[in-house]
Amino acid sequence: MLADLKRVYRASNRAKALEELRRFTRTWQDRYPRLTASWWNDSGALLRFYDYPEPLWRYLKSTNLVE
Repeated sequence: MLADLKRVYRASNRAKALEELRRFTRTWQDRYPRLTASWWNDSGALLRFYDYPEPLWRYLKSTNLVE
């Protein structure tokens, strides 16, 4: 599951990230319906870093304030 989710965050742009998130959802929704629904419903906030210049993505994706 983690490998599939990493594809979302390693996508080169928001459109590709959403495509990967759709793939992630199709793959895992039968086993983890609440989890995949949560990721999909919160995708706007989770992928907001794509609104900023690419050099900042690394910092905006992290929850580690030291990074």
